[in-house]
Amino acid sequence: MAIDTVDEPAALTLEGAGQDDFSQLEANIGRVTAALREARTERDRAVAARDEALAAQGQATAALQAAHEKLQAAHAAAERELIALRKERNEVRQRVAKLVQQLAGAAD
Repeated sequence: MAIDTVDEPAALTLEGAGQDDFSQLEANIGRVTAALREARTERDRAVAARDEALAAQGQATAALQAAHEKLQAAHAAAERELIALRKERNEVRQRVAKLVQQLAGAAD
């Protein structure tokens, strides 16, 4: 019984031009991997910077809202005081008018 030897097809061997192509492909994959890793790192940095900016913006918004509420409360208090002062002024005018009438009546 004779065993026939099968020669490997030329496409399966990594000799000559095929090995150069494989090396180039391997180098390209390495460059793409490095570029992808760098892009992901940059993306992570950008996301972190965005998150920090949003947190700072949220804090600033909260501070502005607190200041706004404080100003609204002060405005409402000033309005109440103004109403009370106008009412008091009206009462004083009425008393003065009565006193003037009494004095005019007493002078007659």
